[in-house]
Amino acid sequence: MTKETHQQFLALNRKKWELFTPCFVVNKKQLHDTIETIQKLLPGEIIYSHKTNPHPFITKTVYSHKCGFLLSSLEESEKLINESGVNSEKVIFQSPSLTEKQYKKIKSLGISRFIIDSREQLEIILSSFENMARKPELLIRINTGVAVDHQELNYSTDSYLGFPIADALDAFKKLNELRKKDEITLGLHNHFFSQNTFLNLWRENLNVMADYVEMLHKKGIILDVVDFGGGYPIDYGKKIPTFESIAKLIDIATKRMKRTFPDLHFIFEPGRKTIGESITLVTSVVHVKEFLKTNVAILNCSVYNASMDTLIVDLFLPADKIDKNKKTLKDYVVRGSTPDSLDVFSKKIKLSELKSGDHIAFFHAGAYSFWSDFISLKKPQYFLI
Repeated sequence: MTKETHQQFLALNRKKWELFTPCFVVNKKQLHDTIETIQKLLPGEIIYSHKTNPHPFITKTVYSHKCGFLLSSLEESEKLINESGVNSEKVIFQSPSLTEKQYKKIKSLGISRFIIDSREQLEIILSSFENMARKPELLIRINTGVAVDHQELNYSTDSYLGFPIADALDAFKKLNELRKKDEITLGLHNHFFSQNTFLNLWRENLNVMADYVEMLHKKGIILDVVDFGGGYPIDYGKKIPTFESIAKLIDIATKRMKRTFPDLHFIFEPGRKTIGESITLVTSVVHVKEFLKTNVAILNCSVYNASMDTLIVDLFLPADKIDKNKKTLKDYVVRGSTPDSLDVFSKKIKLSELKSGDHIAFFHAGAYSFWSDFISLKKPQYFLI
């Protein structure tokens, strides 16, 4: 959706949110349409990375489309399975800090699908298969080693997660002995980096993955599953490749892998793409002032309770004044509600002239809008429209 389309949606539903800012406004139809588009273009199982946005409505909507969930903590797993009623068969667990004690509790929830991050984790999982609800599905996470040199990247590619590609083969060989006995389902996992806006890097990383699958086959490894992870970008005001263009590259890679392992099952984790574009953060202007020839607008919410990604990785949400007047555009710094120097939503943005009581909408605000307890701030409420 464009800014204009978002504006029209907000204007049409103004009475539902106007008295409750700051708030997140969820376009339910767009969310459903996005999930259906993802399922149409990606040839496999769609797993929603629950940490992207764990709001109960989003969980329910994703689950209603028969998608699964990627979970990363014991607490998250207990909540989703015990309280939300999600079938444990639809869950994959991934955490670089998984301990033996946590592993036993997670198994007791019925979870049997795990992404393995290290040799130590591999040994923890191999130490005990008892009480598994079903045959374990074990995926080795690899780092393809594809070099990235883009200074404008918001997200670091040095996550230090998984096995370096040169070190992963021993783990596959060890698990392959169990796979030959049909005691496990064996898989490969890769997540390059979040918000990957570079089509050439998508292509290169997918080619390395396909090469690696062919190498595993030559080494006698039986592979059942390939999980391509996430990284699908959304528009934060900079040029991005279309989702369709990324899907075409994935189609080439999956067809190549199928020639090696015809029964291969594919998994995709489009967390940000699933939810990011369907939610708008609507705020109110509290004060407007001029500071050393700079126009400053101060809002009734903070990046600390509404947009932590802005603070952590300088990923600024596209924004606009609601009911704008294009003839009076000015440059503004848009500040959050706290006295913290880092609490800035936009460092320089052109907006129609602002006054106290005006509303500013931040678009594509659905992903990683988690909050902190800084000065006891509360999370803005959600309105489902």
